Amino acid sequence: MSAYRRAPAILARVFSSISNQGSAPRTMSSPFIREENQSPYYDPERYYPARVGETIGNRYRIISKLGWGTSSTVWLAKDTTRWAWQSNRYVTLKITNCGKVEQNSAYDEVEMSQQISRLRSNHEGRRYIRLVKESFEIQGRLGNHLCLVFEPLREPLWFLGKHLGCNGVPPAVLKPPLKSLLLGLDCLHSECHIIHTDLKSDNFLLGFEDPNVLESYVRQQESDPAAFKDGSGRPIYQSRPDFGPLDFSSAVSGRVSVPHNHDIQPQPFCAPEVLLKATWTYSADIWNLGIMLWELLADDVLFNGLDPTSNTYSRTTHIAQMIRLLGPPPQQLLERADEGVCSQLFSSRGMILCSFHITSTNCWPRRFQVPESHPIRGVQSSKCHAISP
Repeated sequence: MSAYRRAPAILARVFSSISNQGSAPRTMSSPFIREENQSPYYDPERYYPARVGETIGNRYRIISKLGWGTSSTVWLAKDTTRWAWQSNRYVTLKITNCGKVEQNSAYDEVEMSQQISRLRSNHEGRRYIRLVKESFEIQGRLGNHLCLVFEPLREPLWFLGKHLGCNGVPPAVLKPPLKSLLLGLDCLHSECHIIHTDLKSDNFLLGFEDPNVLESYVRQQESDPAAFKDGSGRPIYQSRPDFGPLDFSSAVSGRVSVPHNHDIQPQPFCAPEVLLKATWTYSADIWNLGIMLWELLADDVLFNGLDPTSNTYSRTTHIAQMIRLLGPPPQQLLERADEGVCSQLFSSRGMILCSFHITSTNCWPRRFQVPESHPIRGVQSSKCHAISP
């Protein structure tokens, strides 16, 4: 999976107190944003050619593009069915591609969202889970496109660091929403019995501190839709992702008779049990969350899995980086691991089959390495509480 494949979001309204305090939303400059036509998987025939100003489903007029994935584009739209005396209503509109796989994935997302909506629970984390409000189909040139409607929200959490001019999100900024993120994930696990399987920093969106911020954003986008064309003449709009989409299409039920064992998660976020095919459950989400929080703080991935001899991802390198930082895998994990996978990763003597030496600099960003002489060496990690929920 690519780092910005779907830009999903499961937890919302977690951080409405920190923002631009009533000013117009800032737009990220182009170096941060790639568009769908730059993806190696781009197929203009499968994407719906939405245009700013177009009304979708006889109801939602497109204002601006928020983002894209390999299976969809995401837009901010205005509900045109409101009466004159009613306040404006805006939605996030996800238009999926017309392929069978993309359509099935989108319908799975709707079904998962409906399952959560039917939940009768007073769990505090329930209000932090963002769900599909409505779904409908529109006709494209090569088939139908399923459209999913969501409540609009601000940018993903990782954008805060960019707004503040920082590499990563400062601990003081990340600390307030962390409890809300954990409550939402706990609700998914304990009440909904759902394993998300695809947690990353794009999943977590910020709420609006003031409705005027959204109105200001709309005025700005209507005056400058920022469109250009790809080689086929199809309009491609620059993403203005001050808000983001949602995706439950990778989520699975935690209530199963046969343990899950298929590959999940973006590669740098994969849990050890996923890499070893040792069956996985809710704990895979917890690992995923921890790696994602590291990425937010450090503006870097903790385990990239890149083989330096080829600069390509390698499961062996990924496991080797984990061992270098955390030590060997627990025996009970290895006992559950797939024999075929283990034979590719470890020798008969239990040594990792890595063709190069993994040093600390391979798996620990330099600015986070503590010199051997530093007084923090020897302090128990349990006493270090830089961030607490």
